Amino acid sequence: MSTLTDQIITQARKTMFVVFDLDGTLALTEHRAHFLNRASKEKDWRGFYAACDRDEPCHPIIRTLLALHNTGAEVEIWSGRSDEVKDKTTAWLAEHGLGHIPIRTRRTSDHRPDTVLKAEWLNEGRTPSLVFEDRAPMVAMYRSRGIVCCQVAPGDF
Repeated sequence: MSTLTDQIITQARKTMFVVFDLDGTLALTEHRAHFLNRASKEKDWRGFYAACDRDEPCHPIIRTLLALHNTGAEVEIWSGRSDEVKDKTTAWLAEHGLGHIPIRTRRTSDHRPDTVLKAEWLNEGRTPSLVFEDRAPMVAMYRSRGIVCCQVAPGDF
């Protein structure tokens, strides 16, 4: 029969799976928000993603990711960013010490909302223990599935 202490130790030894969003979480995107905040026009997602190589890093979140990774946690980046800017994305991640972290992005032709895309990734069977995200709809989706989600910025777009 296992004691409570044994159960705690066993749980602690299990690899924690943590997901980090990219845009607005690891990468600061204020300089390209004008592509989405267009009162009389549709959101320009292509323009928004194309300017990703000029993002500033969010150092506290990057340090958190690296600290979790260094403790043995399995860490992935899940981004609604299009594969269309894969080279820029890969270069930015490498420049900021994240080139070794696995990343999932949407296919260029996939224009579904992030909530649908990332819910589909969850349905593939891997459930994170913890998620870092900026967008309120995404935070709500993760929490509705019982996943602890840290909202790192007020992303209401």
